[in-house]
Amino acid sequence: MINQWNEWRNWLRRLGSADLFRRTHWRLTALYSGIFTLFLALFIVIAAALFYWITTSDQERRIVRLAEQEANTMEQFLLKQNDFDLFDDESLVLLSEDQLFFYVIGPNGDLLAGDEVHPRLRPYFLHALSRLNMNARAPVYLTVSLPEHMPGLARDAARDWRVLAAARPLVIHGNVVGILYIGMDVTSFFGVFHWLLIVLIGLAVLFLAVGVALSYFMSKRALVPIEEAYERQRQFVADASHELRTPLSVVFSSVEALTMEEDVMKNEFARRLLDRLREELKRITKLMNDLLTLARANARHAALELAKQTFDFRPHAERTFQLVAELAAKKQLTMRFHAPEQAVVTADPDKLTQLLYILLDNAIKYTPEGGEVTLSIRTEPKQFILSVKDTGIGIPPEDIGRIFDRFYRVDKARSRQQGGHGLGLSIAKWIVDTHGGTIHVDSQLGQGTEFIVRLPA
Repeated sequence: MINQWNEWRNWLRRLGSADLFRRTHWRLTALYSGIFTLFLALFIVIAAALFYWITTSDQERRIVRLAEQEANTMEQFLLKQNDFDLFDDESLVLLSEDQLFFYVIGPNGDLLAGDEVHPRLRPYFLHALSRLNMNARAPVYLTVSLPEHMPGLARDAARDWRVLAAARPLVIHGNVVGILYIGMDVTSFFGVFHWLLIVLIGLAVLFLAVGVALSYFMSKRALVPIEEAYERQRQFVADASHELRTPLSVVFSSVEALTMEEDVMKNEFARRLLDRLREELKRITKLMNDLLTLARANARHAALELAKQTFDFRPHAERTFQLVAELAAKKQLTMRFHAPEQAVVTADPDKLTQLLYILLDNAIKYTPEGGEVTLSIRTEPKQFILSVKDTGIGIPPEDIGRIFDRFYRVDKARSRQQGGHGLGLSIAKWIVDTHGGTIHVDSQLGQGTEFIVRLPA
């Protein structure tokens, strides 16, 4: 069961790291969906804001007009009275069809007159009005909190009523004799607005699902010609690399044959020319092999090409370590090797050996003379860990994230001098990914770099 889970996890990891076009497809889908979501959100916000502004503006205009009319009516009524402080509730009825209450509050805060649709709610209305600024002329939305049980009301379940209130001073002969407050019940409007938001959000979710589906389809269609061109390019690189290997082998064999001729080697110019030609042929051959490896890595079923087996990697590591020792000796580097007596791992022997060669060759190239390169191998119950550490020039922090990109070189001038072409670490990353492992880089500029590879055991 554990092995089956590991295989499934490794397949998912390969799927997420190796399939470039699938990742691009999902990025484009996310981009298109994000743009669609942004415009949809703007539409909902604008539509809701317009509905709220238009409705509330109409309500505010109505209550302002109503307040002015009732204030004028009340002032005319008071001018006919002998005592301006006397209000007769029975002779003055001002409630209109959609009006909830009116109250007249005296300068000392006493209730002079008033009427409401629900007389039992007067204390709650007056309490809410007491928090208003008497000098404010703009309408104000209030929340009137009611007890849980108020039998006989039109909305027994509604504990909080929303009320739109307006205030106007009553002026008689230049004296303010009271403040007129009128209110309108707008609870239903806020309920409708609440359900409108719910409906808009529901429609937004529906349209978003449709938008994601369309984005997925459009991004997939957009990638078809690019993927076809990429596949043709990959096939061309693979074919060209394969075809070039034969003539390069012939040329290299011819150069080797010439170096065995004494007459040719006696000529200093010819000997230097053959040495340079041989080095360049080696570099081109390595480049062709790397390009062919990358072309295979780009194949849809590249992971299926691994010939995994359980074996002891220590002998392979020792041979590779000895192979690069000559290059290290030319730079007077100290080479260290740490490994257990047996380093058992389940992997492709050739690919894992190639990975080790790339990391060691890279460490030797970028370590100055007199430096040190250390190869460490260790096994854990569920992991095989390989580490290559050097005391070289290091990698700038801003470049660490790109060193596995193809043809990317941190120091292009130094890479050309060392014969690098920016493909080695890309191949190393592919080998690690196809094995379902990880590769981590720890580097400090001017102090050295360590590559740590972890593979499932």
